[in-house]
Amino acid sequence: MSRLTPLDPAKLDPATAALFNQLLQDYGPYANMLSAFAPRPPALKHFFSYLVQSRQDGLISPRHLEIALLTASKAHACHYCVTLHTPKLAAHGISQEAIDRLLEPELPGLDEKDLVVRDYAVLVTLTPAQVSDAFYQKLQSFFSEEQIVELTIRIALCSFFKRFNEALEVPHEDVVALELGHGAA
Repeated sequence: MSRLTPLDPAKLDPATAALFNQLLQDYGPYANMLSAFAPRPPALKHFFSYLVQSRQDGLISPRHLEIALLTASKAHACHYCVTLHTPKLAAHGISQEAIDRLLEPELPGLDEKDLVVRDYAVLVTLTPAQVSDAFYQKLQSFFSEEQIVELTIRIALCSFFKRFNEALEVPHEDVVALELGHGAA
């Protein structure tokens, strides 16, 4: 049960209501999360508009983005995000065994690029000061600087959303099947 008062869209100012409805359309049917941000319209606008733009830019492949997001979510045990991203990663051809063992050092079914993304997500989430120069060079062999910045932002946002969702007890969304059916990533 959320700690926040249930959102009454009729009580939103017209600009926030329009933004909320546009984000539901553009970002996906994440009413619980969007409702949690609605009391603070600048946060609603900037966080989720960025995520919409990131999806449109497509700097990181959906497969690699989901590896990063689920890894970060598992690394810090975010139930909301693990629930959301597990089926999304499965939709990108990752076996359930690999998903279940995503944080284990030896992981069958992932290629070198997949593993670099996974390892970077763990480092950024748990020990960002331990991203060595050698590891960063390996990351650069697969991604441009622009892509690395994007990947880092998205991984770091997982920690932010975990803290936000847990502190306010935002219930997880029950929309994964619907979103996957529409081809969203």
